[in-house]
Amino acid sequence: MVTNVLEWLDASADRLPDKIAFGGEKSTLTFGQLRDRARRAGTYLAGRVERNRPVAVFMEKTPECLAAFFAAVSAGCFYVPLDTKMPPERIRLIFDRLQPAFVFYDEKNAQAAQAVAGQAGCTLFDDACRTEPDDGVLAAIRAAHVDTDLLYVLFTSGSTGVPKGVTISHRSIVDWADWLHDTLDLNESCVLGNQAPFVFDNSTLDIYSTLRNGCTTWIIPKKCFSFHKTMMQFLAGHAIDTIFFVPSALIAIANSGILEKDPPRGLKRVYFCGEVMPNRQLNMWRRAVPEAVYCNMYGPTEITDVCAYYVVDRDFDDDEPLPIGQACANTRILILNDENRPVGPEETGELCVLGTCLSPGYYNDPAQTEKAFVQNPLNAAFQERMYRTGDLARYNDRGQIMFLGRKDFQIKHQGCYRIELGEIETALLAAEGVANGCCLFDEAKDEIVCVYMGGGDQRELARQLAAKLPSYMLPNRYVHLDRLPMTINDKIDRVTLKKTCIG
Repeated sequence: MVTNVLEWLDASADRLPDKIAFGGEKSTLTFGQLRDRARRAGTYLAGRVERNRPVAVFMEKTPECLAAFFAAVSAGCFYVPLDTKMPPERIRLIFDRLQPAFVFYDEKNAQAAQAVAGQAGCTLFDDACRTEPDDGVLAAIRAAHVDTDLLYVLFTSGSTGVPKGVTISHRSIVDWADWLHDTLDLNESCVLGNQAPFVFDNSTLDIYSTLRNGCTTWIIPKKCFSFHKTMMQFLAGHAIDTIFFVPSALIAIANSGILEKDPPRGLKRVYFCGEVMPNRQLNMWRRAVPEAVYCNMYGPTEITDVCAYYVVDRDFDDDEPLPIGQACANTRILILNDENRPVGPEETGELCVLGTCLSPGYYNDPAQTEKAFVQNPLNAAFQERMYRTGDLARYNDRGQIMFLGRKDFQIKHQGCYRIELGEIETALLAAEGVANGCCLFDEAKDEIVCVYMGGGDQRELARQLAAKLPSYMLPNRYVHLDRLPMTINDKIDRVTLKKTCIG
């Protein structure tokens, strides 16, 4: 029984010491090198920090950054990735909540890291790697470990304006990576192309599938997501056969036309999560790379990335919504109505999750934890934690889960109509010429605002939507943008859009 992710690193390093584990633009680390750097810097850290304390990692997205993560774990601590490009004020808010025990940084971010470290110790990660590993110290730390110890904390946006630190244990990641291997056949032969920032939970598929299975992950350079011919060259040049992208990245590639000219023939697996994937662009991918397996995944950070999945097994029209399918193994999903009862056929409710995947809660934030992680209302006999996602869902006639959007994306329009903005967005993204977009609600004016890129003439877009939606669901206003603002995780930045388009 695996209780610590470092057991995977040890096994892969023993079996495949010279195989590349993680590769970037300027450097690579083999499994042997990765373990060596983790043990050296872990020994350095162990002499300075108590167990089960947070270690902030303020480094660029490189293989060395991952080595810093595992150094923190080697010292019996948990790591906290920081986006090096985030505003100083946000870093300050995170540090106020986190109170890190130590900060690892690289040369590029030395000054910024030292400025925010405060009372925490900090050092250049390369300097820590010059420490001779102490087998006895590291073995004693490992012996004291239990699988409910924290592995990492990821900070996400909080509704109060203060970032929330989502805690995840070793046990949850072990369950997640085992499921990926057993269900989606992620194995030693895979070559993964990483898109997700390390501050985003989607990156855990790449990181921990690599550790568990002894496969290789290449960090795809940011420029590839702007220059799609370069992307195709990178995928082919590194023999990448598996990608796990946010839908916005897949949409942009499909809309560029590169799939028809130079399709990535080596791809065997195309997975996506984080937003709704429109079938119009998914169909472009399926026509260009028909031999690949496509899987739509769903899950918030609080449940260790993914709790539901759908392997695409049939044809869809461009304007059909894509199911999120069924619960992952060892995970239970409940869809509860306003009376906290399971929904009936075609009834909408809130998607709630139970199982090993659940986060222990938000770091140093018991009030927010209590709101989101609650007792299962269907169980009065014993304590059973459940996470309320805040997402709306229903079952289709095939018994598959359909994601309908956020509860806070459900609006009351014209005084009586309850509308899921996600349903309008499905029609929008299927419209001819629309590259990407979303819908917002102006509460003050009781107006649905459609924001989109591509598409051209607004009257033609309105005509297409009118052919698919009832009149009360049609946008009242259209805003055309040359480019949509995106978050660090490459999702549409709805907060910024609402400020600029509504005020």
